Amino acid sequence: MGGRAPPAGSRRNSGLGPEKQQQEPWPEEMSLNELAMILAYLQKGVIGMGYLALTWSTVVLLGGFVTALGKKDFWCLTAISMIRAAWGCLRELS
Repeated sequence: MGGRAPPAGSRRNSGLGPEKQQQEPWPEEMSLNELAMILAYLQKGVIGMGYLALTWSTVVLLGGFVTALGKKDFWCLTAISMIRAAWGCLRELS
């Protein structure tokens, strides 16, 4: 009990309860967390690409470039726009 300070990084128990120790997560938990983060970023990227496809197809269809498109290209762009817009609306409702 002489005036020695406790070693750096250690804490004394104040007597108010058991000292909580931070436990290391299990390796399985770490890999699941990493997988969840990868899937979340991938989902955000796919959603962003979908919005870009909708914006691009809308600009092409409504922006005057439609005269330069063939019939097949026009209908493909229309289908992309309709599917993406419907998917976005359904996603907002759920």
